[in-house]
Amino acid sequence: MLLKSKKTVISMVVAAVLFIGYVIYALSNSAPAGDDLSGWAFLILVFIAICVVAEIIVHIVAGAIFSASLSAKERTVDRRTIKRMILSDMNEDEMDERITLRSSHVGYGVVGVGFVLTLIAVAFFDISAALVLNLILAWFFLSQIANSCLSVCLYEMGENGPGRDCDE
Repeated sequence: MLLKSKKTVISMVVAAVLFIGYVIYALSNSAPAGDDLSGWAFLILVFIAICVVAEIIVHIVAGAIFSASLSAKERTVDRRTIKRMILSDMNEDEMDERITLRSSHVGYGVVGVGFVLTLIAVAFFDISAALVLNLILAWFFLSQIANSCLSVCLYEMGENGPGRDCDE
């Protein structure tokens, strides 16, 4: 598995764990009352901040682990060569940009469809504003998962798919 795929899978797992934690907290008695819109908004903002910090920590730890494992594998190579190997793996080429573009389109599509479905739920089922906030957060989470899954699939089977040549 490629380093970029590993980082994406780890980020996905961390995001899923955090979102499950949020859902458990949101369903508990400690959550804001159903009509306390500012309480829900504050809770979601805190959750977003925790997710951002967790992503940063995951990327730092993954980079450190990759560097340590690479230097352990390549004991005969000097630091300059290891640094060059790390930088070459972290650089983005045209394939990385195309994979990012394709997977982000899927993510935007999921958020767009989710937003429209949430508006339909508001229009026809008269759901509460707090539920709307939570549904929009859930759609953003599902968008990130869809984006990450497609990104890993495209990296692992090659951007153009199995059995296809990149020059086609």
